Amino acid sequence: MASHSKYEKLQDLDSDSEPAVGSITTNFNDFIHKRYLIYPLLFVLITSNILTWFLSEWHFKRYHSACKNELSPYAGLARDYPIALGKDSPYTDSNETLRNEVWEAINIDAGMIAVPDSFVEDKKLHPSQRFVWDKRKSVYLLNGHHTLHCVRAVYISLMEFWQGKPQSRRWEHVIHCVDQLRQEALCNADDTPRYSTSDNIPVSGMGQVRMCRSWEKLEEWAKKYNSCYRYVNQTASYEDFPQIERFIWCPEGSPYSAAVESVFGKIGLSEWEEYQ
Repeated sequence: MASHSKYEKLQDLDSDSEPAVGSITTNFNDFIHKRYLIYPLLFVLITSNILTWFLSEWHFKRYHSACKNELSPYAGLARDYPIALGKDSPYTDSNETLRNEVWEAINIDAGMIAVPDSFVEDKKLHPSQRFVWDKRKSVYLLNGHHTLHCVRAVYISLMEFWQGKPQSRRWEHVIHCVDQLRQEALCNADDTPRYSTSDNIPVSGMGQVRMCRSWEKLEEWAKKYNSCYRYVNQTASYEDFPQIERFIWCPEGSPYSAAVESVFGKIGLSEWEEYQ
């Protein structure tokens, strides 16, 4: 019986079913060529990163150098004190008693200074009230201490409102302080970019480091111009409490102690404790 099977021609060996030796060599050469292209790309990438880091460091150091060279006009303070902004501090403690204690403890006494006429003339200051114990000097309140005074007054007013207590500060004084804070913000025109989080309730700037002036250095400078001042009887009216009685608290060794004692007698320990 005759067979009806058909035989097909075999595919050529150089068809797609099996690559030729020449094709293998070409692919290998392409691989080697592409691998060598990676090195220049890596070089460009690494160089770019190094350049970016260098420029960032240069701008950072330039900024901080400018801050350090920008001395305050009166105490000569530089912005050389790094402080990280934070949302958690004793002043925001959830324990109301502890929080109130630190706010109440804010002290502005050192900010009331008595400077000689030569200082006033040299710094071209606006004329101010004469220092009661030395007519060659005038009394000034440092702006930073006034700002702290206002922040404290606003906090106390808010807490009294929150607790349903009568207001101990004159309302006009509280409004004055709020406006002073507004004016401070506008005057400083702080251009620090605060980063923002992507939380449901975003916060900005937390943990961000700023270059600040040292408050301790400011107070140390102010000691040279101590005016025997203490902010006692804070809520008393001028009629009930003469202002001169806030200028009788001279530190030990003060050149004004004798003048104070000639009018008020020696300020004893009981008086100091009474007005703590």
